[in-house]
Amino acid sequence: MGIGAAFGNALRRESILSRYEQHRPQMKTGDVIGFSGNAGFSDVIKWGTGSMYSHVGIVLTVGMGGGFGDSVLVVESTTETSHQPASKEEKELIKGVQMNWLSKRTLMYDGAVWWFPLKSPLPPEGRSRMEAWLRETHSQRIPYDSIQVAGAGIKLLEKLGLSGPEDLSRLFCSELVSKALRVAGVVDPDINPSRQTPADVVNFPCLDYPVLLKGDSTPVK
Repeated sequence: MGIGAAFGNALRRESILSRYEQHRPQMKTGDVIGFSGNAGFSDVIKWGTGSMYSHVGIVLTVGMGGGFGDSVLVVESTTETSHQPASKEEKELIKGVQMNWLSKRTLMYDGAVWWFPLKSPLPPEGRSRMEAWLRETHSQRIPYDSIQVAGAGIKLLEKLGLSGPEDLSRLFCSELVSKALRVAGVVDPDINPSRQTPADVVNFPCLDYPVLLKGDSTPVK
């Protein structure tokens, strides 16, 4: 790649991530990231749930030490693997619970991305419980719950009488986020994560109005 092309790519990347970089310092563990994909399963989920949101993840900030501040990760359950780094140790890419750099995920995502801040930071004990649960779930390599997508969304499954009790052996994106926020103690303790859609998650009372990080869609909450 020539110097001109590399410089052009760097400018394009900076332009795409400008809104993300503007809001990054305010992001905190427990905030929700909403996605609206342009094709494939995203369209199925949006059709099945009657919403513009096709995917959600949850923010996890990690202190780097040495004066480098916090890194901002997004924990999510997804079948997308194009953003995963190549690894000599792992020959199989993860389709399920992942931890990704939010900046890279935003840059590479084919669609619009929003940040839904928590109205109030998580209480310390709740944050510790949630972080521990997310790390444990990630280390167990919990697979993606494709049944929810194949049925065109949880709400459609409910209409067909196919949506059952809580089952976290496989995780759809909104199941992961709903369970994490329930563990943190900021959503109704009686909610069933397995019945929550991305549209349900972004409307949780603990979340503030969305901020667009990428794309030109009008945010809806």
